[in-house]
Amino acid sequence: MKKTKKVLILLLSVSISALFGCATDPEISPPIDDNAPSTNATLTLTGQWLIDDNGELIIDPQPSGLTMWQDQLVMIADASANDTQVKRLHFINPVNAQRKTLSPIYKISPDLTQSCFNQYLLSKPDLEALVKDPTNPNGFITVTEDASTLGKLTEACQVAFRDTYSTDYPTVLVRLHWDGTQLSVTGVRAVQFPQNAQIGNSPNDGVEGLSIDGNKLFIALEKDANYRARIFSTVLDEGFWRDHSFVAVKDEDFSIPELNQPGTRSVPHPINGTDTFEHNGSKWLLAAARNDNQLWLIDVAKKRPTKIVNLRFMAPTQLGHQPTAMDCPSSTLMDNASLEGVAVANGKVYLVNDPWKRNYWKNIQCESTRSAYAEHMNGLLFTTTVAELFRHARDMGAK
Repeated sequence: MKKTKKVLILLLSVSISALFGCATDPEISPPIDDNAPSTNATLTLTGQWLIDDNGELIIDPQPSGLTMWQDQLVMIADASANDTQVKRLHFINPVNAQRKTLSPIYKISPDLTQSCFNQYLLSKPDLEALVKDPTNPNGFITVTEDASTLGKLTEACQVAFRDTYSTDYPTVLVRLHWDGTQLSVTGVRAVQFPQNAQIGNSPNDGVEGLSIDGNKLFIALEKDANYRARIFSTVLDEGFWRDHSFVAVKDEDFSIPELNQPGTRSVPHPINGTDTFEHNGSKWLLAAARNDNQLWLIDVAKKRPTKIVNLRFMAPTQLGHQPTAMDCPSSTLMDNASLEGVAVANGKVYLVNDPWKRNYWKNIQCESTRSAYAEHMNGLLFTTTVAELFRHARDMGAK
């Protein structure tokens, strides 16, 4: 009996010591490392519908390029957009995705009246990508893609710009100037790819991304003849826009994901938008791989492995200023988003999608969103941070 009492007293003593130990020495959680890899391999982004100054959905904007300028996002539309959206710049509030200003349709500068490319630029050109002009605080650079239907060249122009080493009608870099009232085309340069680059003659798979590092312009090709995304570059020197001949671009030979498996049929894994930014003392090029719902982080110095961020996209069921749908959740997972615009500024990442008209209706899960997907073909602005990208990133080739 005495032995039993001793055991009970000992157990009681240990229990009391443990209780007071917990009270006086609480366990301290380790600090959170913002750069530590996320346990969730996929980054989920919820978008905001693009709305006009009245809070209504913008009709068929088909965003194809995005950049940040004076604390506003600036967007451009491609040739598949509604006629009221093309050949203009759209100035968007980055906080609520509301368009603040819509520029008038651009005019061709008198200096370019003899340009070979005026005919196409004055039609309904397929303008892709948008970046600030580093040499002009009120300037932007965009680029043409598919001119196979509307682009016409005189015989003399055909001879001058025959050796594109890509499409029959050349890819054309276009400089824009915005003075707050008028939008003007103030420069054009046709692009000549390296002869051995195997670009192929595929008009709808041309340049889709432009980005700047100092005075170097990166030119991202959607895909080449071998289904590979490619990135080229040129230097925007002082006389760049005064020269009316070809600009020969250089292959950057960046490390870009090879997502096709050996022995399987090759399928496209294109780049459809780019921007550059600095993070922890290094320059990175951010590329949107729209077919794969991925972002690629490419080290401009080519010292670090390319990183891949898997994405999934949610869309709100409330449209603009309309009442919230009572029979639906606040947001639904998208079947397809199709990113095309990328902009990075002040640690934030802005992404805009270009609705794929043939498939956009597949996103309809609530009747209340039918007008956004099937009628307006409205786009969405997605926002995240550079830190979040790196937390969700994995090195190319890693499982």
